Amino acid sequence: MMRSTFLLGAAAALLLAPFATADKIFTADGKAIEDVQVLEEGVSEITYRDGRNERTVKTETVVDIVYEDVPRDIANGVTMVEEDDLFGAIQTYDSYVTRILAGDIRETRRRWAPANAAWRIVGLYESLGELEEAATAAQRVITSFPDSRYMPMAYMAKADAEYWSGNAETAQRTLADFKSVIESKSLAERYAIEVDLALIMTNDSLVGQGRRTALSQIVKRAGDKYVTVKNRALVAIGESALDDVTAKRGTAGDLIPVALDHFQRVIDDPLAENVTLAGAYSGKGDCLFQQGAKAQDQAKLKEALLCFLRVAAVYPEQTRYVPKSLFYAGRCFDLFGTEQGAERAQQMYAEVWFRFQGTKWANEAKNFSRRR
Repeated sequence: MMRSTFLLGAAAALLLAPFATADKIFTADGKAIEDVQVLEEGVSEITYRDGRNERTVKTETVVDIVYEDVPRDIANGVTMVEEDDLFGAIQTYDSYVTRILAGDIRETRRRWAPANAAWRIVGLYESLGELEEAATAAQRVITSFPDSRYMPMAYMAKADAEYWSGNAETAQRTLADFKSVIESKSLAERYAIEVDLALIMTNDSLVGQGRRTALSQIVKRAGDKYVTVKNRALVAIGESALDDVTAKRGTAGDLIPVALDHFQRVIDDPLAENVTLAGAYSGKGDCLFQQGAKAQDQAKLKEALLCFLRVAAVYPEQTRYVPKSLFYAGRCFDLFGTEQGAERAQQMYAEVWFRFQGTKWANEAKNFSRRR
């Protein structure tokens, strides 16, 4: 099954965003609306107070919001995440959302907060690899907060979780439902492009150059207006080229440069989000590893190693890429051919086996481990 890259990076940003001196709204053009108070996050517009004036910005242009004034439950959940108590954070957010929906408490000033807390739960389950729970949490966002800016994200996250649970047909039905919502609510073009990207990524029968051609159309449609969507498609093109190398549907000498070019475009983009950067560095490492292992090129292997270690260290919440990157970091250490490298490799394999049991990469690590 091919790797998907439409898992939204906004989840991780919300989980770990620091508190600033005032709310900040970051937009897709790289700018920030600072020193404001966010009042409401609608599916079409974000409403905020700038001094005494209420203003709006189109939701489709917003890539992140950093909040200062948050409910105590959300603040407590953020602290738990920072302390690596993810299940405690989930329980805290869930209790807050449940009380909101039951009418036990009300948020008249921070109207954005309940949907925000519900969305944080989705992101936490994703980072834990709990796909069924992530899909269920996403459905609650869709059902309980249908007019929030998190509703489109929830549809995408639900489809993503369903696909990676092995339910491609269910994921496609979820995406079809979202497409109907986009049409009925006349949502922004961005969401239609995202759905089309997701439909490509969940279609396992579309492979090879046909897949890359379809993805290239997404890149063209997204352009510089919807950079995050474009970057997901670029990573997907690179991954498709690598898949063809693995499946021997093409020549590595032709396809690896194609993959490298697309991964590097994302790495060089200052607006790239964490999920696409993790995918791009993992993919670049994969390309360099294949080149270095074949030619016994130590310089290429060292460059690949740095890419893999960067994924594990900088993007630890991106669990779709971390286990693979740790495993291949171990393979790089092994291929250095030194006693120290061999010991470091065993440490990498042990970490993959311990942290990611049940995954393909844990099984691969076990095969290379001397401590089986």
